[in-house]
Amino acid sequence: MVDSKSLDQMTEDELPKKNKKGPWTPGDNPLTITSLMDALTIILIFLLKSYGSDPMQVPQKKNELMVPKSDTMSNMVECVDIQISRTTIVVKGKKIVGVNNGSVSSSDTPDGFTIKSLKDALDEIRQKEIEAKGAAAGEQAFQGDAFIAADTNIPWKLVNQVMMTCTRAKYIRFSFAVVKTRGG
Repeated sequence: MVDSKSLDQMTEDELPKKNKKGPWTPGDNPLTITSLMDALTIILIFLLKSYGSDPMQVPQKKNELMVPKSDTMSNMVECVDIQISRTTIVVKGKKIVGVNNGSVSSSDTPDGFTIKSLKDALDEIRQKEIEAKGAAAGEQAFQGDAFIAADTNIPWKLVNQVMMTCTRAKYIRFSFAVVKTRGG
């Protein structure tokens, strides 16, 4: 059906319907940013996961805990973390004992080697780990891994006391925190 009338001769009902998509004017169609928000959310989750994937992270408080540098290539496994700073010994984020002038008070080291409060904390953590892995696995499931982050200015005697205490609490495999240098 071809109509011979021109557009100016047509009535309003006969005119072809206007295209719904016309020039944009403010208030017509609000901009939808759903897909942009989805993409940004995915990127945010990815970044949070990638930054949180390191099993052991040593907090670097200014002038509190400065770990040595190394060019190691190995990665850490999950284990109990012990931080020896200039002022405290911390296990799994909980302050255990104070450090004064690079040593622990003699009342907390009755035999001169074992730090009593540290051993108690490590025994408690070991017991919880064994219970969490189940009674069937028992002591065999316990690996005895300890991660030690010591300040570079801490005397070796204190690090040795911490290691002796760990050994007496059945933590026998040690890893030390270091800062990777560019070569690693």
